[in-house]
Amino acid sequence: MNEIDIVGGIYREKCAFPYWDQLFGSAGRAAVALVGHVDAIRLHGALAEEETITAKAVFVDGEIDLRVTSREKPIVFDYLHSLSVPKILPDRDIRPVSMPAVEGNVIVKFGMLESDPRVSGEYVIYDPQSSSNPISFSASGSTAKHLTIIANRGEILGLARTSSVEDAVRTLFETEKADIVVVKDGINGATVYERGTATHIAAYVTQNVFSIGSGDLFVAAFALAWAIEGRSAPDAAEFASVSTANYVETRILPITSMTGNIVARKPAAKAGGNIYLAGPFRELGQRMMIDDARSQLRLLGMSVFSPIHDIGPGSADVVVEQDLAAIQQCDAVFAILNGSSPGTVFEVGYARALGKPVFCVTQNMRDVDLKLPRGSHAHLHDDYVSALFQIAWRS
Repeated sequence: MNEIDIVGGIYREKCAFPYWDQLFGSAGRAAVALVGHVDAIRLHGALAEEETITAKAVFVDGEIDLRVTSREKPIVFDYLHSLSVPKILPDRDIRPVSMPAVEGNVIVKFGMLESDPRVSGEYVIYDPQSSSNPISFSASGSTAKHLTIIANRGEILGLARTSSVEDAVRTLFETEKADIVVVKDGINGATVYERGTATHIAAYVTQNVFSIGSGDLFVAAFALAWAIEGRSAPDAAEFASVSTANYVETRILPITSMTGNIVARKPAAKAGGNIYLAGPFRELGQRMMIDDARSQLRLLGMSVFSPIHDIGPGSADVVVEQDLAAIQQCDAVFAILNGSSPGTVFEVGYARALGKPVFCVTQNMRDVDLKLPRGSHAHLHDDYVSALFQIAWRS
């Protein structure tokens, strides 16, 4: 019989766009992801008393053995959209709790807000879950005969207190006695480091992107393939990458089995280039949307021309010629159509007449208002984050 212990945060996650409200957290999501693949799943976390009824409904007895330490208050991660920085509630005074040590053959440990329990296992996978203040695996006295550390680039650099990924990996091999370090890098995929070798693993293109918990899914799938199925680290990471793509596209759990039907996917790559950002910006909410889109596009590897940021408000004879010149020079257009802005629709039509690819956010739009962009073969998406990724990995 194969078994796994999953240790980490169980938190309520709320997202406004798209709507999401689940009691998951990293550890909870990983446990649900592995239902049906592992004979015995033990989930170790902390919950407030008022969360226990929901937890027992989510983590069904007989599928997941829920082992809970009491905490004072519920902890909530509240997102505006799935790429936004969440508000964490309560925003202060999250009191630490003391959780029992966990021993087992296969253990997944996630960093958590309220505790840092000690674990000891034969095969351990550790994800620190914090770019701002990542805690080392060994800080709690945790030990592993075979240790894999999985973290994003910022977390890896933070763990090793260095600015070089290669130096950070070497440090983690030495100080944490890790056998494998997996460095995740968003659209760029991941790199699996073993002593003396490095293997790149692609990320994959999806139609929709719901990014909350994508890293948790990667860890769970890697643990299944590497620690339970005995696959090599690169093979396990490849399976984890495909499983993550399936999840961010559908939000369906548990994961698909390693031998199940897996959708053939195109490897993702950053298209980069110069993006013209079109959208209304006369009202506070509109301006906040433009500011966020500009920031997200940059984080996804593109340079951005934004009329309100790069030209500013002004009369038609001052700004229009510069706007049109910028569209002529751009590689693609990202247009926020919700807001009923005739100027934005004009920019979309002008860009399509020039043969420029156009990616539109069309949330709550009437069909009649989409005739021009749809008829001119612009790419339409009613989910903001998904539209951002579509332009980021356009071919």
